Amino acid sequence: MQTCQLGRKLWEKVSFRCQREGRELGDIQGTLRNWPQEPYQSKVLNTLWQITPGLLMWNIWKERNRRIFKNQSITLEQVWKGIHQNISETLSIKSWSKEDFPTQRQEQTIWNNWQIKLQTPTLGNDNSSRHQTDKASWRPPPFNVFQLNFDGASRGNPGQTGFGGAIRDHQGKALITFLGSIGWNTNNAAELEGLWRWLTLAQEHKYFDVFLSILAPV
Repeated sequence: MQTCQLGRKLWEKVSFRCQREGRELGDIQGTLRNWPQEPYQSKVLNTLWQITPGLLMWNIWKERNRRIFKNQSITLEQVWKGIHQNISETLSIKSWSKEDFPTQRQEQTIWNNWQIKLQTPTLGNDNSSRHQTDKASWRPPPFNVFQLNFDGASRGNPGQTGFGGAIRDHQGKALITFLGSIGWNTNNAAELEGLWRWLTLAQEHKYFDVFLSILAPV
């Protein structure tokens, strides 16, 4: 990831907003392996922190596919806008209480950096959170069920292929992300390879109750 100018600038945006430096560690495996799970006191900040790597890499992956397979590109700020929207929508899925939001000054500053607007219900009243959840465009799987999002594409069909995906839990947290290529092949072959790769990972990590969802084309 260090050799990708777009990726490096996006990781810098995350580091700035989270007030934590050096989170992008050179490769996907190293980054995810060394990503702290709960560095904050605030539950909403910890959730934001946990979902950001997967959503960031997913949007970089979509932009890569756009450039390779469609010969098109969007600006850094447009990619960042998509990441920010994904994070906002994912956070809006869960019902939050007032105690979940930052109380310390530094964490409040971090939360303000993200400029994400979530309704903060009063104690004993979750109606506003449920109403906002109803408007979210993404729905998590049930408790103890894992969702697979994946896609594959080829440039030319047949052509150079790529595939990628993520495994998420019931809170929308990306537990595993993956990507790869099978060289010169078709769209269908790339999608099947993405599915096969995920099934292999699911078996290795004992994620047996799964919900499959192919990503919409970019």
